[in-house]
Amino acid sequence: MVQRKPSTSSPDDGRRGRPIRMCIGCRSRTDITALVRVVAREGADGPTIVVDLAKTMPGRGAWLHPREDCVSAAVRRRAFAPALRASRLVVNPDDLVEVFGAEVIGAGAPSPTTDDSRPDTGPEQVAEDMSTP
Repeated sequence: MVQRKPSTSSPDDGRRGRPIRMCIGCRSRTDITALVRVVAREGADGPTIVVDLAKTMPGRGAWLHPREDCVSAAVRRRAFAPALRASRLVVNPDDLVEVFGAEVIGAGAPSPTTDDSRPDTGPEQVAEDMSTP
């Protein structure tokens, strides 16, 4: 058996050992740390898109840059259903505001991470400067 030596002609750009995935919007390949994973989950109205922040949910996932241009390109090309292998999946661009947040899509709605349900606990406490003179 002939053993092959590893190729030394490929440049090492610091990504050795990290997985590379393709964005379904812009179709560029990049490290998974720059991408958001989405999966299809069966709901009452059919399959819906769910963002997998921990990147550990079961099932087939698709990868996408969290940018408005990539999200709109994926919707325009209808790339979600084939990538997730969900035949009945229909993606409404307005639903993506709820999935990705308003700052990604560019809408004026508040981000879903805003928490206004906390009771007012009084003035904010700030520690005094503890640096040495």
